[in-house]
Amino acid sequence: MGNAKPLGAPSLGLRLAGFVSMAGIVGVNAMGVVDHDTKSGMGCGAHWPLCHGALIPAFSNEAVIIEYVHRLLTLGFTIALVVFLFDALRRYRTERLWKYLSRLLTGLLVVETIICTAGVLWAVPNAIMAWLMPVGLAAQALLWLMVRRNVRTRPLGKEGEAGRLHASTISLAALALFGYLYLGAWISYAGPAGLTRGLMVVAGILLALFGLAWIVRDRQAGVAIPYMAWPFLAAPFVVRFSRTTIMGDLAVYVWLSWLTGMFALRVMAGLRGPGTRVVESQSVGDASSA
Repeated sequence: MGNAKPLGAPSLGLRLAGFVSMAGIVGVNAMGVVDHDTKSGMGCGAHWPLCHGALIPAFSNEAVIIEYVHRLLTLGFTIALVVFLFDALRRYRTERLWKYLSRLLTGLLVVETIICTAGVLWAVPNAIMAWLMPVGLAAQALLWLMVRRNVRTRPLGKEGEAGRLHASTISLAALALFGYLYLGAWISYAGPAGLTRGLMVVAGILLALFGLAWIVRDRQAGVAIPYMAWPFLAAPFVVRFSRTTIMGDLAVYVWLSWLTGMFALRVMAGLRGPGTRVVESQSVGDASSA
């Protein structure tokens, strides 16, 4: 039996919920950068979800305002995301990859919430708090892919042709990306040098090599989109995420968002080659002919 007909355009409400969710996660992550830079993480004291034991606290200083705004953004994002996921899951209920990414996104956000809450209530080691960056950026990249699917006709996993990269190359790049983000975040929290910084540089070099492989393979395939690989080439030269200004740190956050978003898109588009399997969407009624 042939594949089911492509879905029509999503409703305005679903697209709006997706855009609001995407804006929300960007706002929450960006406000987290401001929170960290201004040392406002404890602006509401050791209270959660209340702030200094009140629903609306006395805004006595800058730290209270920043942390409270951060929490309001998180609440708004959570509401928008729930609406988006429930509505989208009804629409894309036959796409296995969509359901898998929904579960993965939910799991990442739960982990992020647990770490953030623990950081407010207790003294959590920097080595654990550093998980917030790779987890948060991974969740953001996944949500971007899902929102992107919502304005396109192609299912997830059908992003078009790309130069072939073996699964081992993708896996090594994923490991390097995690190490790069985690070590960079750890350095920004605790300021360790020496071996930690050296390992981060090594991870950055591996990402740059991945970017070069990406460019070469895509050019060979005749479908090169150079801007997608640019952030990988810069990785060895960005070995400090914490800058001297909030705007500088936000610029690093934007660049890291580009890096992780393009990697997620590359996985969707190019996980092909000898010994690899592409996880594709399947519609109700898909079946092999007898």
